[in-house]
Amino acid sequence: MQTQEPMLNLYEQIVNSLNSGVIAIDRDGQVILANPAAASYLDIAPHELQAGILLASVPNAGPLAAVLHEVMKSGESISRHEITLPLPSGVVKQIGLSASVHEGPEPINGVIVLFTDMTERMRLERSAELNRQLAALGELTAGVVHELRNPVSVISGMAELLIRKLDPADERLGAANTILREAAALEKSISQFLGFARPFELQKARCTPAAIIDRTVQLCRRRAEHKGVTLEATRAPDLALHADMYRVAQALSNIINNAIEAVSRGGWVRINTALDESHLVFTILDDGPGIHLTAGEDLFAPFFTKKEAGTGLGLTIAHRIIAAHEGSISYGNRTEGGACFTVRLPIKNPVR
Repeated sequence: MQTQEPMLNLYEQIVNSLNSGVIAIDRDGQVILANPAAASYLDIAPHELQAGILLASVPNAGPLAAVLHEVMKSGESISRHEITLPLPSGVVKQIGLSASVHEGPEPINGVIVLFTDMTERMRLERSAELNRQLAALGELTAGVVHELRNPVSVISGMAELLIRKLDPADERLGAANTILREAAALEKSISQFLGFARPFELQKARCTPAAIIDRTVQLCRRRAEHKGVTLEATRAPDLALHADMYRVAQALSNIINNAIEAVSRGGWVRINTALDESHLVFTILDDGPGIHLTAGEDLFAPFFTKKEAGTGLGLTIAHRIIAAHEGSISYGNRTEGGACFTVRLPIKNPVR
């Protein structure tokens, strides 16, 4: 029969070996124990989560402490709960947790929480849901486009006929030209919408980060100048990658154009490029109001927009393009103010 001390050591070894984070607090909210995984998920050093420290004062642990306080207050355990954990680096983690009341001499002696990082799993689930929505959207679009294109073609044809028959001095000529121009704009929108809904294939080729940045800036420069916003791009790493340069530039420009619209006149938007191990990382920063979402809102969902005249497709398209490159997009708010988007593209055997 094992003595109490070896058994306690065994329990400690088991808890410390878990890949999930474990934190136990007492009735006063002070940490009783925490394993290395808990510190890792909170992006802090293990000594910052040592016994005796008030959990609410631990860096990055505020949302977690708030949940445990509610469990302590209600006296009821919870399971399959999710919280958002923003980190100073700009990374936003999605945490899944279960919390249980610690019973003992008193009815409630504290709370024990078991939690793990669900960010990657939720990203994959979101991508799957977006693909499902896009597939449904494609089916709907096929019918809508069929019904719209024929009358739009008739309108365009009749407008052209009127333009040919009207005298150049006829005041009705301006109205006919307006009809033709608006019909052409509608036809273009229909084509873009159909192109968005249909599956697409990437045209990958050898390219450089600098070429992607140049193309992106070219797409966004006019809008920035019109708004009076400074658009900056730092020097890109000197390497070659295999990607669809035009699609990646389209994705980046969609993000940057949103940033340009968000900042005030005289503001700035900056795109930085860096190499992080096996990934090329584009970081888009601005000095705007930041991103403020309510529970259940998804920035990448089709047709979701905070802008009055927005279509809600720009970030959805960006997400789709980057996902097709097996990359990822994340976002957060800068501590100094403004938003930060991070686009990561995998690089296989980068060539410098």
